[in-house]
Amino acid sequence: MSTEPITFLKDTFPTLFSKGVEQLRTKAEGGDARAKNRLQDVEGAVGAVFLEVEGEGEVYLELEDGKMTVLETKPDDAKVKLAVAAPGEAMRMLLGEAHAAGELEEEKAAKRAVGTASKKLQEALGEDAMLFHIIVEDVPDLGTVTVRVALNGHEPPAEPKFTATMKFDDLEAAREGEVNVQQLFMGGKLRMAGDYSRALQIGMQLIQQAQAGQL
Repeated sequence: MSTEPITFLKDTFPTLFSKGVEQLRTKAEGGDARAKNRLQDVEGAVGAVFLEVEGEGEVYLELEDGKMTVLETKPDDAKVKLAVAAPGEAMRMLLGEAHAAGELEEEKAAKRAVGTASKKLQEALGEDAMLFHIIVEDVPDLGTVTVRVALNGHEPPAEPKFTATMKFDDLEAAREGEVNVQQLFMGGKLRMAGDYSRALQIGMQLIQQAQAGQL
């Protein structure tokens, strides 16, 4: 499995996404109500994804009916539901660490890959565009890394409406399941700045749905 960002996003990630959908479908057909709800949520998500590996290239993906395909050309702006940009060296480091820790094993990685699609998130956003930066501090060998994200935006934002800042060690703890985003925020380890009220509103709505078994 390649840990080169462009190759991973074009070749590996769509395959993992498909496996994640099949895992959900198998559980749903076996009577798992939570898996059935999650499958419906994933299959209902539509639109294109624009991923920029800074300094190395761009990847375009499309979601429809629970299937993820790679697009050869940039999609129309109106179709893009998610746009993300991150430094290539940071992505390469994280993929390498995930591979070394066994986190890119198919079953684990497929579950995470399928978690990137949500009709309920799209419905919660409506027509709103959410433009923000995630700033990770104290990244080994890299220092501070900024990831630019647009939900309902056609390109990664140069100027965010809000920022979310955390230490690398806290990000790793969240990735390993030791803490969740809500705990980081309440503990002051996830620092927000700017107009993030809408993000909190949507986050709480999705947390409540997840606790109710709807996600």
